[in-house]
Amino acid sequence: MISSPMQLMQLGRERSIAGQVQTGESVTRFWKYPANVPNGQSLVFIHGYRGNHHGLEAIAAALPDFDIYIPDLPGFGKSTPFAGSHSIDAYQNWVGEFISALNLKQNPVLLGHSFGTIVCAAHATNFDDFSHLILVNPVSAPALSGPKGALTGIARTFFSLAGVLPLKAAEAILKSWPMVRGMSIVMTKSRDRKLRAWVHAQHDANFNDFANRQVAIEGYLASVSHNVGDYSAQFKKPTLVIAGALDDITTPSQQKSMVQTIQVDSVLKIHERVGHLTHYEIPAVVAADIRDFLGGIK
Repeated sequence: MISSPMQLMQLGRERSIAGQVQTGESVTRFWKYPANVPNGQSLVFIHGYRGNHHGLEAIAAALPDFDIYIPDLPGFGKSTPFAGSHSIDAYQNWVGEFISALNLKQNPVLLGHSFGTIVCAAHATNFDDFSHLILVNPVSAPALSGPKGALTGIARTFFSLAGVLPLKAAEAILKSWPMVRGMSIVMTKSRDRKLRAWVHAQHDANFNDFANRQVAIEGYLASVSHNVGDYSAQFKKPTLVIAGALDDITTPSQQKSMVQTIQVDSVLKIHERVGHLTHYEIPAVVAADIRDFLGGIK
């Protein structure tokens, strides 16, 4: 049985089929991970800030009997940027355009990770084009109130500085190896040296995959200016929240407080010894949570 994150991601890449659709002003590249059974239920995954679709491939591989679609956010990976601002409003409207462009027979399950949870939460308050909402490591409270609030404040100053520096210098700072590796070291909680090295390599390969300085700065400002708690009381679909007990962005108590505001059926799963990177460190466990939540929906 394949269960290691490294094996799952490799399997996901082998299964994936690339495609693209026009979504408003952006050409969205996406990857489909087809179900190995007829009429598999569809899921749409929305990745986090500065990443791309690769980060969620291991979870997709652990759900082989579902049709899974993972786009690159506009301005990240191989999707073209928006012509205007890269705001939460722009991204949550884009989610609707992407789902519509897929022309699925039934509304899909909508899943977001990290920054993608804010996008999906905003979308959930304005659209009825999905059946269930799944939030993996949601940013459920203001970023400055999290366990690393001081570091968030420093990072915000850093991004502000990048906005006024000459372009070449700004992009060099935004893509600097110490910044990427420092983030990876802080957020990776596993004590398995091989797994830690693999997570660091994934961040090295994918964490600077943004189109330009504007995308990086606007996306960051959007990520720290909104949170899932801004929208959760308005959710209308059954919701699953998956979190890590050691998350450096949102604490378990903050996750519980957010979930208590949800007015529809909801489930909260908090996993020990893992933080904000459940998609890398325990993708098989996340997939099991998803399967349990969806129950007989296939």
